[in-house]
Formats: sequence, structure tokens, C-alpha cells
Amino acid sequence: MDSTRRTLRLLGDAAAAVAALWAAFFLRIHVALPLTRALLPLDRGQIFSRYWFVVLVIQFSTLYFLGFYDPPRPRRKGEVLRRLSFATFLQGLALIAVWFVAGTAFPRSVLLLYVLFNSLLLFVWRSLIDRIGAARIRRVAIVGGGAAARELAAALRTHSWYGMELVGYALRPFEALPEGEGAEALGPCLGGPEVLPGLLSSGEIDDLILAGGGDTWQTRLIDHLAGARPDHSNVLLLPGPFESLIGRMRYRWVQDLPLIEVVRESEWRFDRPLKRSLDLLAGSLLLLLALPLVALVALAVRFTSPGPVFYRQTRVGRDRKPFTLVKFRTMRPDAEAESGEVLAQPGDARLTSIGAFLRGFRLDELPQLFNVLSGSMSLVGPRPERPGFVQTYLRDVPGYAERFSVPPGLTGLAQVNGDYHSSPQNKLRYELAYIANWSLWLDLTILLRTVKIVLTSRGV
Repeated sequence: MDSTRRTLRLLGDAAAAVAALWAAFFLRIHVALPLTRALLPLDRGQIFSRYWFVVLVIQFSTLYFLGFYDPPRPRRKGEVLRRLSFATFLQGLALIAVWFVAGTAFPRSVLLLYVLFNSLLLFVWRSLIDRIGAARIRRVAIVGGGAAARELAAALRTHSWYGMELVGYALRPFEALPEGEGAEALGPCLGGPEVLPGLLSSGEIDDLILAGGGDTWQTRLIDHLAGARPDHSNVLLLPGPFESLIGRMRYRWVQDLPLIEVVRESEWRFDRPLKRSLDLLAGSLLLLLALPLVALVALAVRFTSPGPVFYRQTRVGRDRKPFTLVKFRTMRPDAEAESGEVLAQPGDARLTSIGAFLRGFRLDELPQLFNVLSGSMSLVGPRPERPGFVQTYLRDVPGYAERFSVPPGLTGLAQVNGDYHSSPQNKLRYELAYIANWSLWLDLTILLRTVKIVLTSRGV
């Protein structure tokens, strides 16, 4: 049902764009509308045949960047209509730019009608799709009761629109009953691993989610090796049946024994020059385009609160070397005089009058483009943390040291997939996946998704 709904949504969006443009021309050519002087000449309708594909591309691009193809979240009808109206308004601006560059004289009344019709058609179609019926709910059970399992359970219960209903949890062998904060989110204990085959075959649960503990001797070994492992070295694994079922891995063989490359010979010796070239080229272009915005934000910070325009802060970079990060100031100059190093919270009283706005649209991070050009940061990578937080995470989060094998980034895989207040353990999952799977295409994809997140102001 999910794939069917996605397909219907895409087809409806395409039909809405083309139908709205056609209807706008049809009305202006055949119907005398208020506030218009005369009917549009019939030959002006030829513009429709020349630009319907452009309208289609702009429709999909705008809806994508504004988050309309993300996993659906429950929203009120009024909010949906408001967001769709904003999307079609942006489309109108984009069409004006296209026709200006192409030197095409386009009737303004047609453009206004197109924006109106497109908004209404998108709203009606998506309302109909939502009434077709929700996707089938998958009944799931978590195997494990540790901190990772509790975090997952809380997310499943909070974000029900992902289509998974948590039935309960099963204990791993020799695991004690969970206690403490978050344990109630796991629900009832279903028993041990021996009960799971019967629950699956009876249909009481559809899926199992294995949430093992992260603090194992293997992850601690990776911590010890981080920073001391030469680029030419490898860490290999003789897998059991479980590891062998995991796809998309590199294997080596010793006779007929398969060895999985858990941490493979560093390819960054070859990839780093390519990544640096992208940083210099794209970073310079972004900074050039952003200079007018940088000037406006600097003036806004200067005249809305006392204190310096820029905020300099020590962060930890590649190989755990400190560097100075630059950003626009969004808090009072004495924000941490009493509290010390603490993360910003929603509605933080320390924020300036425009601080929340700047953070919401990530405008405070524009000066970090200078860090990118200087080489202390990259456009994409794990976000740089403050020294105090790093020491805590190195002690409490197994595997955390490996993230410092690459330069920190202005944005990253964790930022486009997770939330601002996601746990360091969860962010590390994305960061290690990014390091192990880096490609130029992955960086470009993350940058495009970052644009979408900034436009939707997600995570504020």
C-alpha cells in the first residue's frame, strides 16, 4: 500500500501541474474574467505546449525540497493547505525567473490562475489519497532491553506514522529485566528468544528488530585502534551465520573461510583530494552566492543585541585536533557563564531575539564556509563537537573515536536523517555509515537534502 500511495501521489502531482496550467490558459482564452481587459489571443496558448515539461520539473523539485515526499506525518488540513500554497507560490517565482531568462512574454493572469489551481488540485488530490486508507500497520517486537532498545521503543511509540506498532520486547540470553528511565516504553516482556518463532508463525508479530548492546569488546577494540591504525591496515572478521546474512559487505577469503572487512584499508588516501576539490569549488561558489545574505545577517545580529557579530568556539576536528569554528552569534555573550557547556534547547532563554530564527534556517552556520575553505572543515562530514562533549562521548559511547578519522562537516548524514536532539549514539550510527560508504555522489546527495531541510526549517 505504501508504494501504491507514493505512486498515486507522484502521478497526481504531475497531473495537477499540467491540468492547472492548461486550465489557466483555457479560462483566459475562452472566459471573460473580472479585472482582465480582454480575452487572451488563441495563439498565446502555444506557450502551454512549450513549457508544460518545465512546469512539471518545477512541481516535483519544489515539493521534494519542501518535504512533501518525506514519510507522511499527521498534519491538520489547514496546515497542509498553507504549506501547499507556499510551495506553489515558490513555483510562480521560479516560472517568472525561467520566462525572464528565456525572454518569453507570459500573461501574469495565467500565472496567478496557475498558482491558484495548482494549490487547490494538490490539496484535493492529497486529501483523497489520505482517505484511501492508511498503510498496513506492522506489529513488531524488539529483541533486547538495553539503552538502544529503549531509544528505539520511544521513537516507535512517538512516531506512529512510520507504520510500526510495538507489541513488546524479548530478552536476550542472560539479560536482566530492564529498569530505569525509558523502560516502560518497551511494553510487556514477551519472554526470551525461544518464544519468538511461535509469535511470528501465529501472526501475533510481523517483524523483529534486533537491538543489541553497543558496548562490546569488538567496539572497544575499534576505539583503541582509532588514530593508531595505519592507512594500509585492515580489520577482518570471521563471520558467523548472523553476520553472513548482512548484505553489501566486502569479503576476502582464506582458503574457503570468508573474512568480512569490518574496517577496510583506508580509501581516503585517494578520496580525500577529490573531496577537498569539491569543498573548494562548491564552498567558494556557495560563499559567493551567500555574501549578500551574510551581510544582512551580520547587520541583523549587530543591531538586535549587544555583543560581537561572530561567535568563535573551539571544536574537535580530524584526528581529535582542536580548531576554531566561526558562526553568527545567536545567544547572549554570557550565555554559558553559569551553566558551562550545555546544548541549546527549544525555547532556550539564552537566545537573542533573532537567535531562534537564525538557528531554525541554519543561517548562523554560514560563516563556517570560511572553515571549509581553510581546510579545518568539509562541506559534508560528522558535525564537530566541543571538547567537553567529546570527552564524555569517548567515555560513554562505544565506537565514538572512529568518527574523527575524517574532517568534520558543515552538514552530514546524521543531520539529514536525524533530529537536532538525536542521541550521540544514534548520530554515530550515521557517521560511521558515512565514513564507510563515502562517495562523491553521497556528498552531493547530502548537500541537496540539506537544502530541503533548511527550506522546511526541520529540527527547530
